[in-house]
Amino acid sequence: MARLPKLVYVYDPLSFGPLSIIEAAEGICRVVWVMDYSKPEAAATARLVRKFGPVVDSSDGDVVRVAAAVRELEPDGVLSMHDGDLLWTAELAELLQLPFHSRETALKLTDKSAQRDALALAGLAVPMYRIIEREADAAAIADIATTFTYPAVLKPRFGQASRDTLPISCASELQLTLAQMRERPDWQPEDYVLEEFVPDASTDLGGTGFAGFVSVESVVENGHVEHAAISARTPFRWPFRETGYCTPTALSPELQTDVLRVAGEAASALGVTIGCLHTEIKLTDAGPVVIEVNGRPGGGMSEMLERAAGFSILRTALRLAVGDPVGLTGPIACSRIGYLLYVFPETDVEWIDSVEGLPKLREMDGVDEIVLVRGPGKRIDWREGSEAHVFHLMGTTGNHDELRRLIEATVTLVHIAGHNEVAQSANGADRGPLPGSPRSPDLPESPRSSRYRTAAN
Repeated sequence: MARLPKLVYVYDPLSFGPLSIIEAAEGICRVVWVMDYSKPEAAATARLVRKFGPVVDSSDGDVVRVAAAVRELEPDGVLSMHDGDLLWTAELAELLQLPFHSRETALKLTDKSAQRDALALAGLAVPMYRIIEREADAAAIADIATTFTYPAVLKPRFGQASRDTLPISCASELQLTLAQMRERPDWQPEDYVLEEFVPDASTDLGGTGFAGFVSVESVVENGHVEHAAISARTPFRWPFRETGYCTPTALSPELQTDVLRVAGEAASALGVTIGCLHTEIKLTDAGPVVIEVNGRPGGGMSEMLERAAGFSILRTALRLAVGDPVGLTGPIACSRIGYLLYVFPETDVEWIDSVEGLPKLREMDGVDEIVLVRGPGKRIDWREGSEAHVFHLMGTTGNHDELRRLIEATVTLVHIAGHNEVAQSANGADRGPLPGSPRSPDLPESPRSSRYRTAAN
């Protein structure tokens, strides 16, 4: 039997699970695990994966030491599929002289400022933006706030899953929101991007019942970009939380062509030569606008494509990393519509009291799996973005109408109850709504609910 190549995989609990990696690697590569033991659950995971390959501790962040340790194992490839590790992994790959994103490209894939500059330089449409640095005082914030054009979107310069992403309608709201955020007990100083809100299209370009927002899964091999799939979005939860995806989409053939063209131009603009990309694109009357390019597969996309077409983005990423020719000619033909739906309480609450009706939902045709993420007694915080959902479900349907009925069933069959606690200041006085709590920003709303909007930045 031929020797399988060795892949150095920089693991993070927020990316693909270890068992998914182990299963996908079968017949492709042997995995050398690089893990930060200081992260939650990492030590327990290390005990599990050690049965399937060597584990190197990276908790000290010393990339030179880690490179020396894994070099002795004679690796053939390097891979990370977590945004926060891409730049560190690019440095590791450079030390090992193995293919991965260059450090310059990794920076552009994780720093929203560097990425927007690169896209604009290549001639792509980019929303106007300003950086609000973590050290910015009230005067600096006021200068930015009073010279910006609204409505706008405030988001972390480095971040994912719509974490702490908020609509901003005016200068005073920006100043108040930042001041309140800095008062939070869990506040971690970081740079923010204030970005022009990209206007929604005047018609349902995404299809009836779907957001005017899509994402593209791309495969880059030797600098050549091919696209595996376009996925649609269900309407966004306030403020910009994703509630679900499906593939194939209901886009017109002409619009699909435009979307894929823009995704390919974005990949080239960022200098990507290898790997899998997840590009988020907003559909507007003026054409598709790139909102963000991620240097890894989209969360849940691999499982969704496997259900719809038998194609694994995860296995493809592993093959690319160890130099196994992929030769994709996309998009992949799907026999069914694969979906992943995130379900939230009808009204935002801080604590979940009960979740009823999941067995009935599970009995519906097309539902393969339901995962309860936050059951009774669990805290839920909308600031965590799409990750802060109560449960998610996965499966396939025969057409988009069947999917629409299934989406409706997540509301009619399942009932989620919860409650809030009053936000108080350090001295116990009520200090009003939490920063960015639900109000009525001057941004378009979906007719389905005031908590959902048709598209997002």
